[in-house]
Amino acid sequence: MLERYFSAPKMLGHLRAGPSGPYIDGFAAALHSDGYRNATAVRYIRAAVHLGYVLQKHGGDLADIDISEFDRHLQSCRCPRCKGGRRNHHTLYGAKRFRDYLVRIGVCKRPDLQATEKVEPQLVVGFRRWLRKHRGAAENTIRLYCRDASHFVITLGDDPSCWDAKGVRKYFLDRSGQCGAGSIEKLITSSRVFPALFERSRPMRS
Repeated sequence: MLERYFSAPKMLGHLRAGPSGPYIDGFAAALHSDGYRNATAVRYIRAAVHLGYVLQKHGGDLADIDISEFDRHLQSCRCPRCKGGRRNHHTLYGAKRFRDYLVRIGVCKRPDLQATEKVEPQLVVGFRRWLRKHRGAAENTIRLYCRDASHFVITLGDDPSCWDAKGVRKYFLDRSGQCGAGSIEKLITSSRVFPALFERSRPMRS
């Protein structure tokens, strides 16, 4: 399945040789099954491989992934194959998707919820707690909604007074092009619920 996204033998060897290598073909297959675009899947696969090498460097392993540690690494990354880390939402969320995949197949421990909240913007931490307390949402739903909310904050900033309808529309159109087909429905809902929660006291600018 990895050949769907990469063709150079040297690159394929690199992707399969590292700590993430034994699971990288399965991860690629999962991304394809979930409907991710090729460009997004390539970024997520690279992030998964990068995560594996960082864990190895720090003496960790895939059974106990700490995304916050990976995030800190990205802030000063000098890994030559990763071109300085490219710290953006693709890198972090690719690593998170890989961790979720490893949890699903029983390789990685399920992450501690408090540790998950530490790497999220504060607005998203509040959103997570609101979903759990006032909506009684399932953890799977909370994870998906908070993933989208984090993307939202990274893109539009953490000050709700600066959000406007034009920015929200552009965010949704950009993100829907990166999501798998099965995630678009939840993206629509989260794109409505999250900004509305912080806009109740002020009409959104058009």
